[in-house]
Amino acid sequence: MGRRGGFTLVVGLALCVPERAAASAEPSGLTRCEEDFNAHPEDSDAAMCFYRSAQGPAGRDEARRRLQGLIARHPDRPWLTLVLGHVELLSEPVLAEASYRRAALAFRDLGDAEGEVMAGINLRSVLGMRGQTEEAHQWVLRVGEVARASGDPRLEVRALILEAAELSDLGQDLGRAYRLLKRAEVLTFPDGTDGMKKQLLSPLATVSLNLGRFDEAQDLYARLAELAERTKDAGTEARVRFALANLAWRRREEHPEPGGRPELMRLAREALAASQRAGSKAFETMSLRLVAELLGDEPGERREAEDALGRCIDIAREKDLPERRISCLWTRAERRAAVDAAAAWRDVDEALALAAEHDNPLYLASAWRARATVAFRTRPLPEALGEAERALDAVEVLRQWQRDATSQAELFSGWASDYHRLAGRTLEAGEASAVPPREALERAFAVSERLRARTLFEALVASRALAMQAEAPEQRKARDGVLRSLSVTQRRLLEPALSASERKRLLGELQELERRERELRPAARRAELPFASLAATEQGLGEEEALLVFLAGTDHDLQGERAGGAWVMAVTREGTRAYRIPERARLRPSVALLSGLIERRDGSEAAAAAALYAQLLAPALRDLPPRVSRLLLVPDGPLHDLPFAALREHADGPPLMTRYELARVPSASLLHYWRAQPARPPEGEALVLADPDRSDTLQGTQVASARGGMFLETASLGALPEARREGRSVSESLEDTGVKPRLLMGAEASEQALKAARWDAVRILHMAAHAVVDVESPERSALVLAPGEAGEDGLLQPREIAELRLRDALVVLSSCRGASGALLAGEGVLSLARAFFESGARAVVASLWPMRDAEAAALLELYYRHLAKGRDAASALREAQREAWEDGEPAAMWAGLGVMGDAALVPVRPAAGGTGPGVLVGVSVGAGLLGLLGFGVHRARRKRGSGQAA
Repeated sequence: MGRRGGFTLVVGLALCVPERAAASAEPSGLTRCEEDFNAHPEDSDAAMCFYRSAQGPAGRDEARRRLQGLIARHPDRPWLTLVLGHVELLSEPVLAEASYRRAALAFRDLGDAEGEVMAGINLRSVLGMRGQTEEAHQWVLRVGEVARASGDPRLEVRALILEAAELSDLGQDLGRAYRLLKRAEVLTFPDGTDGMKKQLLSPLATVSLNLGRFDEAQDLYARLAELAERTKDAGTEARVRFALANLAWRRREEHPEPGGRPELMRLAREALAASQRAGSKAFETMSLRLVAELLGDEPGERREAEDALGRCIDIAREKDLPERRISCLWTRAERRAAVDAAAAWRDVDEALALAAEHDNPLYLASAWRARATVAFRTRPLPEALGEAERALDAVEVLRQWQRDATSQAELFSGWASDYHRLAGRTLEAGEASAVPPREALERAFAVSERLRARTLFEALVASRALAMQAEAPEQRKARDGVLRSLSVTQRRLLEPALSASERKRLLGELQELERRERELRPAARRAELPFASLAATEQGLGEEEALLVFLAGTDHDLQGERAGGAWVMAVTREGTRAYRIPERARLRPSVALLSGLIERRDGSEAAAAAALYAQLLAPALRDLPPRVSRLLLVPDGPLHDLPFAALREHADGPPLMTRYELARVPSASLLHYWRAQPARPPEGEALVLADPDRSDTLQGTQVASARGGMFLETASLGALPEARREGRSVSESLEDTGVKPRLLMGAEASEQALKAARWDAVRILHMAAHAVVDVESPERSALVLAPGEAGEDGLLQPREIAELRLRDALVVLSSCRGASGALLAGEGVLSLARAFFESGARAVVASLWPMRDAEAAALLELYYRHLAKGRDAASALREAQREAWEDGEPAAMWAGLGVMGDAALVPVRPAAGGTGPGVLVGVSVGAGLLGLLGFGVHRARRKRGSGQAA
């Protein structure tokens, strides 16, 4: 499985100190501290003087002695006991636990809310470090209760931080933890104290890191480092040094680069030195482990690593830090596996037993991962594969702890390499006949399906399998109120004359409203996922179809261990074969190069297209049965951005789409699910919305040269007169297909009209409108319509799209911005198009890059013409693309357009007779609408042939 030292699961809370104490960071001598306390025994800052003077190990024992003397003389001053806990925590967490507990109970007796909150937070932190999760949870509840009763917003912020830290430490619903901390951030910056800022930034950075938000984590750690330097806080400096080393490791795992180990080692050694200067045993153990992870297998480095891990385990045992002991045990087990198998198994079994005892799913999953690593190095391959499969079972448990789909997907993406590794090693075992070849294919295919588009699949299965969860009337009322407030706030943000300060205030208000809306949503329905087996997938394909499943893994991990490599599995009714392809790091620049060359529109992409064809497809296509004419592609990693239609066998040969119909599918399980649904007759209403008129909402009317924007950009979006022609064209194309067009333009093309539509009758939806994209906050992305009524803002966002209740829909997306959004390993790109799938779409047609308006209109006109003949989604697109290619159009005009989902969907019944089983929902949208797996039709308005902006 490979060593994964960079994935640090728990960083914990910063020390919680009184407000006034946090604001004053200048240390003074212990004698001066005692004099100040005797003069002002009621002042908490006087007590904190002892903690500031005990930052170095030399003064720590003397500070404890003086504090104990003062406590004996002033038993009614629990601030002294609280500060004693702070001093003890630097080196003796067991003693700190007792001091914090005594202080908390004393503050409770005095009715001192601030003191009890402070002591309770620190007590919970120590209990968590020692694995006493149940008692720690009780203190989380108590702190929240006291903080809310106090009415003090500062204490409420601390309670939010504490609740989030508990969720983060245990891997419970990291999405909720992140939202709680972001809420606290709004209340803390810019006017909070330095102490409160440090207490917030530390867990917020940790949660961001564990959710894979590396850039945000980097920024938060930089802010924390500046605070540590300004306040001369050695403990926080140690925290930040370790965090930055850990973050660098995580980034290197995502994007491996040769020669990066020395820089990682430098950062790790700096973290170790900082922890030793601060006397922080917790961070010393974590830094020792990281250094050991980075050391090689030369005899000298092996000895140094063994010494570092032994010291880490000894410190963790002595200071009663079970989670640090667990992580160092599993790391030592992985390193020992190659030289002392028996010792390695003792270590990993001890780590697993400790993780189970303390019931932390994050550590259980990681301990199981280590067990699989040891198995790969010491046991026969079939046995090791079984251990790795059990490790993924532990990851699945961790995933189920996340309440919402976004946090599930973000957390799960951090473990995607484990799935790639297991699938690849299983296929290697089949190549070597260590496992029967057919069994290897079946097991690798099963692992691949467990990885892909999980949250989308779960949502769709639950929507069919489970009854809609009843929403309590008071909850529905509260959520409706929040949604109305969201609309009002967003309408204000669309005002172009808004001042910078007011815009900043409104954005903070919007963030809080979004958090409240997410909290008020009904809990996600969970259904047991019926993953498609390899045999069922083979049987479910047509004789003319082949499913190409890509696994874009890496050949070796950061430690040089085999990581499974990259593969494509070619599945047909006649059987399945697997082929090696270049690893992810090699594919990424090749895909980017091809797209860049296509954008030049001069045919210079031919050689690059042929090279990628040879690397990805040539062997698999050569072995396909001759009847295959449709390729169903399951992309992975950088292949989400690859225009497969432009690939070609030879630089001077025809493109791939002249030989095959092409479609992308999120997973074989989703394809099987869609095809298992009963077909609906292609009859009903075609609802067409074109060129929404927002002149009553936005200031001024202008003609747009492109479709694009977010709040500031949306405020300046103009009219789209060409969209009206497009809407009429769509309506005319559908007149004889069994559906009745209903065209709404201008002010009638509104959000209110769309939501009021009878979705049981609508079979066709076409929207020619702007779309806006927010890459950082995908749920703010929207289709821009006319509002239609005062309660709407005209921004049709994912939470609203998902509630439209479409069924078996083909969605066509058209816009002028490149595909963007959060690409999550295994899940794909989070986007507006994903919401259309969640609402019931069965297929999506969209493009990978901007298309010139006239070219897009021409290609879509061809597409609709073939759809109207009763063709399925993929064959209609193939015919349209082939006509464009034969007319001499450049690849930039046709290669980016693709079908996602069920390629066999027949959207309309032709006028001449016959029926099609599906429903067409065509959405021609504006700037930035994203496709589910990373593409939406992108086009800038241009006159065909003239090259001039319209």
